[in-house]
Amino acid sequence: MITNSTQKLYESGKTVFTVNDLALTWGLDNRRVLINKIGYWSKKGKLLKVRKGLYALNSNYSKYEVAQKVLTPSYISLHTVLFMEGLIFQYDSAIYSVSNLSRKFKVGEDEYVYKKIKDEVLYNKTGISDKGGYFIASKERAFLDQLYLVSNFYFDNLETLDRDKVRQIASIYNVDNFVGVVDRYFKDWRG
Repeated sequence: MITNSTQKLYESGKTVFTVNDLALTWGLDNRRVLINKIGYWSKKGKLLKVRKGLYALNSNYSKYEVAQKVLTPSYISLHTVLFMEGLIFQYDSAIYSVSNLSRKFKVGEDEYVYKKIKDEVLYNKTGISDKGGYFIASKERAFLDQLYLVSNFYFDNLETLDRDKVRQIASIYNVDNFVGVVDRYFKDWRG
C-alpha cells in the first residue's frame, strides 16, 4: 500500500531526493518534523539513504539524478556522454559531469567525477537537455566540453557529430580560435 507521502514522491517522477526536495514535496517547513518523517520512512523501507542528505525511493534509482544532486550546479557530460554517443570507445564506469568545482565522490559502488568549467559555460543551456531529474549534454556539447578541458583529447569517432551545431555551440566558450581547434579535429579525423 502506498501512502500519501510516498505517493507524492512517486508522482514527482524523480527517483532521488535531497532533504530540501522532500520538504517541498511533502509541504513541510518544520525541520524537526521533516527529519522525523524521513527517519520514519527510512525505517519502514520506503526511503533508501543513498548518502548523507540524499534519499532514493529504492535501489533502482537513477545514477544520473544522483550526479545532479551530489554537486549542483552540474550537468552530465564528458566521458559519460561521449561513450554513450559512440564518440569514444573506452568504457569508464564513473559518471562524468561538469560543474563549478572539480571533485570526485563515491556513492555506494559508483564513482562520480566533476570537472570545473567556467560559470558562463556552465550556466549556458545551449546543447543541454532537461531530463526531469537531471541535465545532460548533447554529444556536440560534450565534445566541446571535453575539447575545452583537454585540447588534445583523442576521439574514436566524430562521424555522427552535427558540425554546424558544434560550431554554433563553440561560441559560448568565448575562447580565441576555439572554432579553429574544432575545425582541425574535423579535418584531421578520417572516419
